[in-house]
This record gives sequence, structure tokens and C-alpha cells, in this order.
Amino acid sequence: MHQYRYEMIARNLTEKIKSGEWEAGQMIPGEMELAKKYHVGRSTIREALNILQQKGLIDKKHGLGTFIRESKQRMDNSILTLSSIGRMIEDAGYEAGSVFYGVSYEAPDAEVKERLGLDADDRVVIINRERTADGIPVAFSYYIFPEKLVGDMFIHGLSGSVFRLLREQCGIEIDHADTMIKGLDEERYWDAKALLYLKGPAVLMEQLHVDTKGKPIFFSYDYIGTNIMGLHIRRDINV
Repeated sequence: MHQYRYEMIARNLTEKIKSGEWEAGQMIPGEMELAKKYHVGRSTIREALNILQQKGLIDKKHGLGTFIRESKQRMDNSILTLSSIGRMIEDAGYEAGSVFYGVSYEAPDAEVKERLGLDADDRVVIINRERTADGIPVAFSYYIFPEKLVGDMFIHGLSGSVFRLLREQCGIEIDHADTMIKGLDEERYWDAKALLYLKGPAVLMEQLHVDTKGKPIFFSYDYIGTNIMGLHIRRDINV
């Protein structure tokens, strides 16, 4: 895949930060000095620095310069535990944010209809949103709910935990989720949309959420930006 010059420079600068060559709080060389070092124009350096800023690696302070950002706890989450993305963000010391993108009412495909136990004429509500940590996009999600379950509950958007909203407005307590972890395919609509928002490597967690009575409630498709959010699982040997 072709890489632009500013992407190559951004990768090189990222390596300097991750290797410890540039430490947290340190002011990095200015645009002119970097342009001279890499034999490019200032606009190319500016594009490279924008990538680092989007990744949360640097802070640009007007009139002072550009500084390496103080690193916070990486958001590592065991996939054995069902936890909201907002909770993961806050537990790592970041400010959780949510950007709501839209809601639609559609006919479900055959798999969704079967796994949610829907009747022939039932429709589903599809909502999608981005999750941020200190303003940096770290996850993109879309959800599929039976319309007869949630009605117009999301017509004005969604902020905070879906689990809490279902508990408070529908009296539904989610017990667990059947989860599949998948790679991304740029040819698929939602995969391409997530990659556009996250601007970095990601994995998909496809989940069917089930309540305490064993009834399937909704699907979530959570695209996790793996440059900030990590997923881990302990696997014991089977002998």
C-alpha cells in the first residue's frame, strides 16, 4: 500500500516517542527544524504532527511549542468480563465522550431475525456512535434492537451506557454477551466506516447480548481502536 511522505514521517516520530527517545513532557523540535531534517516542506511536517495529535501522542500549545503527551494507563480489558466501553475509558483515567451519528428503522436480515426471535413483520432500530477518550476516537459502535422493545427511545440520540439505559427505561438487565472477534474488511460497509472514524488499526467485537432470563436482547458491533484500547484473555492449556 502506498504511503505518503507525511505518513512515513509520522511513523518515524511515533517510534521516537514509543522507544523513549522523546520523553513525556519534552518539547519536540519545531516545524522548521523537522522540515529541514526530513527534507520536506512545513506543510508535510504539519500533516505528520496532526496524525500524532489524533493518536493522543502530542499536545500543541499555542505560542509555546509541541510537547510529548503524558501517557496514561492503557485501556486493557479482559474479554472474559462484559464491561461498557465508557467504563473502560474512565477506569483508565480518561474522560469518556460519545458522538451520536444517527438512528434508522429497517427490516432485519435473516440472521438477525432468527437470533433475536423476531416475527416476519418486525422491524429493528439501528443506531451508531463513536466513543472518545479525552476527545480522541477509540471505538466506533453500531447496535441493532427490536423496534418493539425500544420504540423511539433513541430518537434524540444516545449518551452513556446502553446497559444502564435498558435497565432504567425498559427494566432489562443484561447478563452476558456471546462474542465473536473478527478482523476488518474494507469492502464491508460498517468496517470501512469504522476505519474512517478511528484512523488506525482496529478489531471488531460482534456481540449478542442476553438478559438474565436467557432472552436475546440486542446486537452490538464494537470496533475497538487497538492502538489505545487493548483486549486480552487468559487461555489455560488443555492437556
